[in-house]
Amino acid sequence: MSKQKIEDCYFEHNSTIFSEMLGEDEEYLRLKKAKRAAEEALQSVISKEAWNQYLALDEICNELECARYKAMYLAGAADYEKISK
Repeated sequence: MSKQKIEDCYFEHNSTIFSEMLGEDEEYLRLKKAKRAAEEALQSVISKEAWNQYLALDEICNELECARYKAMYLAGAADYEKISK
């Protein structure tokens, strides 16, 4: 399986699998709700510039987490490919 094919498979299935799994998880929903409440409280006490910096940092963290999951997925796919030969 080519690297590009593995990446295509990752992007096609990964987001729906995780959103379906997490969308029904009570702990995930609780944490998501708590994060939103904390963000609303933070936004009400800091400047608009600081809030925009927080959002930029949060976006970077999300991208890093996505890259981490992608690396784990690709490593697993590579291991599977080695085993299946």
